Amino acid sequence: MTKAGGYSIAWILPGIALGAVLGLFLPIQSEVLVAIQWGALALMVFLVVSSLPLLSVGKALSKPRVLVPLFVLNLVVVPIIAFVFSRVLWQAPELQVGLLLVLLAPGVALSLSTAAQAGGDVESVLATKPLLLVGQLVVVPLYAVVLSTGALRLEDLPPTFVVVGAVIVGPSLLALLVQGLGQRFPGVAQGRIALTRLSVPVISVTIALVLWNRVPGQLPHLEELYRLVPLFFAFLVLLAPIGLLAGILASLSQAEKRAMMIVGAGRGGIIMLPIALALDVDAWGLVPLVVIVQLGIEVLGLLVYRSIVPEIVPSWGR
Repeated sequence: MTKAGGYSIAWILPGIALGAVLGLFLPIQSEVLVAIQWGALALMVFLVVSSLPLLSVGKALSKPRVLVPLFVLNLVVVPIIAFVFSRVLWQAPELQVGLLLVLLAPGVALSLSTAAQAGGDVESVLATKPLLLVGQLVVVPLYAVVLSTGALRLEDLPPTFVVVGAVIVGPSLLALLVQGLGQRFPGVAQGRIALTRLSVPVISVTIALVLWNRVPGQLPHLEELYRLVPLFFAFLVLLAPIGLLAGILASLSQAEKRAMMIVGAGRGGIIMLPIALALDVDAWGLVPLVVIVQLGIEVLGLLVYRSIVPEIVPSWGR
């Protein structure tokens, strides 16, 4: 099965189910639970970012043949698709903004392991991930403001700044420090590798906590989430041939094409979840649930990608 950090990404699905059940049938209003949720989010980001080669950005810049099509996918093609899909939801601003936030964010974690399992050349795209991570923190919220055509405003973003700093930038800088120390001390490097193997269980538990906290306050609106399911599945279906076309136009090898297809389809819901949670709960309380719905569908889609991509792109030739 597709693995990330030593555990199958399928283990994220029980976390989603558990969190939904707890939110529906055992709701708890507790500041302690909220604090635990934010601590878990910071730990999740640290583990996810720790798995990326933060010190290897130069390698990405030295491979424009891979870097350029991947950036075109994420900065041009995907925003067009996301905008078209968001128009379907123009009467539901929370769904619209949630869809934009999660689809606009390039994937930085789960798709890499899937690409490796499918025989993709992960090394060719791995070094681009730190660049995509930085890009999504700056570009995605602004893109969402523009493409939502007024639903999300710049004035809605300030509450996210503290969270971005404390829950995303802080753990990311710590991950960078640990990687730097790992180059000098083998024990630190081994410890980092051991920790990153726990990333999937931590993601699963974190999502369960988020749902436990957020679902009780959104009970009247949960049925609206079903409208997102066909859109998120359609996104995964569309990105497969688009990613393949990008690989063909860039004259990538077969293994690089596999990686392009899978990594291009992966989204960054894990990193965008804290940002979604930081938005004003009265206006945007449903947005984190939109992100989690997409994450669950992405996990299912990546498991399918793992099986079909090697059939679509055989290992022979270019």
